[in-house]
Amino acid sequence: MKKKLESFLVCADFSNDIPVLVVGTKVENDINIINAFQGEEARELYRKLTIKGESK
Repeated sequence: MKKKLESFLVCADFSNDIPVLVVGTKVENDINIINAFQGEEARELYRKLTIKGESK
């Protein structure tokens, strides 16, 4: 059985007072929201995902 290609989508909105980061998946034409983060947690996750070479 051939495994379907799955992509992760991350959307960040820092234009309002409370920042929001949303994580979802896309399988074929279906988009499913997995989780959403707000405030300082959204900023920290965004930073971890976008700064190169930062790993533990």
